[in-house]
Amino acid sequence: MFASDTVRIDGSLGTFSYISEKGSEVTKAFCARCASPIYGVNTRLPDHLTLSLGTMDDASGLAIEVVIFKRDKPHWDQLGDGVTAFATQPDWEP
Repeated sequence: MFASDTVRIDGSLGTFSYISEKGSEVTKAFCARCASPIYGVNTRLPDHLTLSLGTMDDASGLAIEVVIFKRDKPHWDQLGDGVTAFATQPDWEP
């Protein structure tokens, strides 16, 4: 997120939390009405937030740089050249 960006979420959010394989607490937020995923936070990276791509009005300017949990991607989902991929949660920080 950049300081000049505007974020607007209407309605209520629900959350659930769990302990990851690395021992950190992961919290996922979702639309309380339709259960669509909105964002996630992880205590290992307190300054980072993961946003679900579907929350963006226009993602055409984004490029995939890193894939985490490559083990779970469908066989037909091909990664481009130069994409760093991890099978599971890495000991890595952005």
